[in-house]
Amino acid sequence: MERTDVAVIGAGLVGAALGYDLAMAGVNTLVLEAEDEPAAGASRSNSGVVHTGFDSEPGTLETEMIQAQAARWRSVFDALTIPYRVTGALLVATNTNEASRLPTIAENAHRNGVEVELLDAAAARRLEPRSTAQAGLLVTGEAITDPYEVVRRLLAAGPETRLRWPVEHVKLSGEGVVVSGPAGEVSASFAVNCAGLYADEIVGDGSFRISPRRGEFIVFSKGTADLIDRILLPVPSERTKGVLVFPTLYGHLCAGPSAVDQEAKDDWRPRKEGLDFVKEQATKLVPSLRQLESVDAWAGLRPAGYPKDYFVEWSEHVPTLLHIAGIRSTGLSSCLGLSKRALNLLTERGLELGKGRKPTPLVSAAFDGAPRPWWERLNALRDG
Repeated sequence: MERTDVAVIGAGLVGAALGYDLAMAGVNTLVLEAEDEPAAGASRSNSGVVHTGFDSEPGTLETEMIQAQAARWRSVFDALTIPYRVTGALLVATNTNEASRLPTIAENAHRNGVEVELLDAAAARRLEPRSTAQAGLLVTGEAITDPYEVVRRLLAAGPETRLRWPVEHVKLSGEGVVVSGPAGEVSASFAVNCAGLYADEIVGDGSFRISPRRGEFIVFSKGTADLIDRILLPVPSERTKGVLVFPTLYGHLCAGPSAVDQEAKDDWRPRKEGLDFVKEQATKLVPSLRQLESVDAWAGLRPAGYPKDYFVEWSEHVPTLLHIAGIRSTGLSSCLGLSKRALNLLTERGLELGKGRKPTPLVSAAFDGAPRPWWERLNALRDG
């Protein structure tokens, strides 16, 4: 039977980040992915926006993990030549009621250690003349990237990765675990469950549940990214950040997501009503989008956790299995914080670190050819 120190289940953002940090710490690591490609699920279906956590709830684990990532993500991205651009974001208040809420959001941002600036209508419109801003909150640290490239390059620089290796069972074996599936068995000192939408099916101890939340996105033609300079955000509600309008590294302008709970974990079809909703909400921020036709679309499924999101705990039945689950819409903004937390938890429980090594940037494609928009890769994977 094959042996490794840590078996990481799932090659999404969190699994890739953890695999990378373990490998950099000299730990023999094997990342096991059920699909034909990495980042095949929730990780590749997000907006590609690296959020600062300016509007997240202070004192929560989610906020702590976003803050922990903020301290290191640029250095990691630079070391691995992961493409990104710090565009900043403008929170757009479209009426006086929304404008009155901006000071409270700014106070929340300051508690979270995020630099923001309150703007009146004239200042906000000078920054984004195509917006409908009656007031604004400038968040300078927000950035855009390609989530597929993030995962691909973390894995290429770090651990050994096995694709088409679905995990069906994780069993206690002596002081470690045996991870098994149709492709075989792996013995490990520890396993870490980063299985995203299917995380609640690993061991199945009933300690948490994952429910998919669908979010549609629309894509405008290449070149439309020049219509705005920053990510445009609506004033958030208690349930969702709302529909963003954001540029991409590929020159497309995109908008989304919607937020609709569903039961099926394998239904990635964007719905017309969802796409229409996204277009309607996007035009409230940028009215000129009403005259543009979308050229593409995709739907993402976010793994909402119950009874809570950000479930980072040891299994009650298998004490050498760590769950990292319910990382819903902020996985891209927190994965490198979560990976450090997981590494600390593993060492506290007895994992021995090896000789650390320096990261190696991706020279040749580890999994696929020339870069292209992540939503095109996602749609090709779902259609194919």
